[in-house]
Amino acid sequence: MNKKTSSKAAGFGIASVWFGSHCGGGFATGTLAANYYVKYGAWALFMPLIALAIMVVVVVIQWEVCRSNKVYNYRSFGDVLYRPQQKIWSTVFEIMFVVDVIMALAIVCSSAGNLIMGFLSVPYIVAVALFVVLIVLLTMFGTKFLMRIGTVLSVVLIACLTITSVASLSVNTENFHHVVSTWETGGFGFGKALWSAILYASFQCACLATTHSLTEELPDRKSVIWAGIFGFLLNGAMMLLTAYMLLSYYPNCIGSNLPVFEILTTKFNSPFLLAVYSLALFLALVTTAITCSSALTARAEVLTARWIKNITTNRFICNLVVMIVGFCVAQFGLLAILNKGYSFIGYICIPLVILPTLIIGPRRIRKEETLEK
Repeated sequence: MNKKTSSKAAGFGIASVWFGSHCGGGFATGTLAANYYVKYGAWALFMPLIALAIMVVVVVIQWEVCRSNKVYNYRSFGDVLYRPQQKIWSTVFEIMFVVDVIMALAIVCSSAGNLIMGFLSVPYIVAVALFVVLIVLLTMFGTKFLMRIGTVLSVVLIACLTITSVASLSVNTENFHHVVSTWETGGFGFGKALWSAILYASFQCACLATTHSLTEELPDRKSVIWAGIFGFLLNGAMMLLTAYMLLSYYPNCIGSNLPVFEILTTKFNSPFLLAVYSLALFLALVTTAITCSSALTARAEVLTARWIKNITTNRFICNLVVMIVGFCVAQFGLLAILNKGYSFIGYICIPLVILPTLIIGPRRIRKEETLEK
């Protein structure tokens, strides 16, 4: 395999994992798209791309900082980015990131537990236990395996979401045309729609560090650029498709906790579409869980390596503990609070993550000739 091909392959691999992490339960259910874009009506035609553009610039800089400095977990990245005040700001960044990821894992465990319980007719605790075991097994074999499995899962996920989104959009195109042609915005102006897109990008940027552990597989700067390009195409296509599909049911889809599911159950009587969507939702939960848990595991296994020498055993134990913590948080019934937590993280990530990455990040990238030495 030549260098050009390997750079593209590596770039597509990490982009697929990022897409899987981004396309979690909130994305697949349409809840985030409805609340952050479609709520503002016709502005949803292009606001997802503005949010994604911010995310891509931030993540590409972060990936190159990690790759060029050979730091492969979020704490080490923070130490590089925030120096010489890394003891303070890197610690703040780590606390924010851990809280954010644990919230994501709590939502994933709760959603997956209910989904598996419904399909297998097993008790909730058994359903969650099965999901935890699956995630631990998938994530204990290292970054190369994660990138391979992430690519496969993302391709299947994209196919499933495309089928359900196109089918839902096709039966209600008249409303979509009406919203666009009359520029129906629910009374919201450009400023509010733009700020909502920025907040979405901001709290998603808090999760970008889940992919830092995968940058070890990026061989050169070209692979980072390709990862950004593929990431923009994958995420952009699905963000727009989901937003446009929901826009065809605007404003009725606003306020629903599960807008895509409600559309499929009220507008269709198709067991096939429900099965496809259920598979898409499950894959979205799996891809989010493996990315989030592996990010925390990459950090935890460094701390526990002095006591657990075998890397596979160490990774297994750390991953299991991470997933159990996520499950325990879900038991407090804090899903509503967790959603508010995302908004709070969105506000603090602008000065804590986005601005430092854009302003300081490029100066932390080591030159290729330095790396070769």
